[in-house]
Amino acid sequence: LYRLVLPASQLAPVGEEVDVQEHDDDDEALAAPRCPGFVEEGRRIAIVLLGDTRFQAKYKTQIQSLKCFADGHGYELRILLGNEYEACKNYRDYFFRKHCTVAEWLESQPATLVAAIVDADVVAAVLERGLEKWANHPADVQLYQRCLLPEIMAGNYMVRNTPFSRTFLRNWAKYNFEMPKGFSSSDNGAIHLVVQDTVQVLNFPKCKKLYRGLDKPVTDLTTYFQFVKCTTDALGPPRDWRSRGGIVAVWPRFNFWAADGVYMSKAASREIGPLLHHGIKDSKDVTGHYYKNVSACVQNTENVIKSAAEIGIHAINLARGYKEYFPQGKDCPGTAIRQCPERCLGTFSCWPLGDQEKPLTPRTCTDCG
Repeated sequence: LYRLVLPASQLAPVGEEVDVQEHDDDDEALAAPRCPGFVEEGRRIAIVLLGDTRFQAKYKTQIQSLKCFADGHGYELRILLGNEYEACKNYRDYFFRKHCTVAEWLESQPATLVAAIVDADVVAAVLERGLEKWANHPADVQLYQRCLLPEIMAGNYMVRNTPFSRTFLRNWAKYNFEMPKGFSSSDNGAIHLVVQDTVQVLNFPKCKKLYRGLDKPVTDLTTYFQFVKCTTDALGPPRDWRSRGGIVAVWPRFNFWAADGVYMSKAASREIGPLLHHGIKDSKDVTGHYYKNVSACVQNTENVIKSAAEIGIHAINLARGYKEYFPQGKDCPGTAIRQCPERCLGTFSCWPLGDQEKPLTPRTCTDCG
């Protein structure tokens, strides 16, 4: 007897139209639909958050919802305190210490681990679907565009336990010691430079100079968003970046496993779309809107669960209403046609572009691709 083992990322559901001939290179093949219900053999998924005992008490109900989600799919839920590792004790900023702590923790974990890192104010909005769609993605580091802000999101991300990922996290954490005197949004500002440097696109020195020059308070975000625009203009549309021996993926808005709950109208679908809602800081939202009994993992489905069509229409309407954050039309200039929201957002099937997929972004590296 012979046993054929294929990675889940190479499978597609029966009945799903996948034209293999259409994919001219590996990058386009990686972006084809996958089997979200399979996880690659031997791979383990963990949900990880950082929070001391005070944080855990404050976000008890949110964390309980994540436990419901993790238990239902056989994932580990790991809560790190932030004081476990000597290497991270000099990181005074909580958020940079988070990335240092995750990197140190990963050193003790198996290479088959995929970790979904979440903020404490995240609630599980869907219990039936899991993280496999993203866990099977080949990227070492997965990030996403913030819902209705011109940023890459820092609080929720996914990493494979590889040397590339751990180096990425440590490089990110080191910005603890480079923060400018003005508002820089802590790790959320720094992530733009880390991605820009790692994937080796143009204008990194220019953008870092803008970062170092940030001197305005949080009440004046003009220069902060000028800095962010410098980096996002250099990066171009969200894609899978191959560089320095690894892959960094940036997912288009609303196509990652997490999204800001307020922009989803605190609703979700069992079939498509984000699974976890970020920014749910009030425990009363968890116990009054999302769950009837969070301790027993009983959802308030009447409030939260909508059809795939309803969720898709909501997302499309957001894209049409916020033209500054979404490519417009069915031929949306500035990105590939298949990444146009009118074509893919209604089914939440907007994938990152491949590393060498047009439109290409100018880069400085000789070891890309």
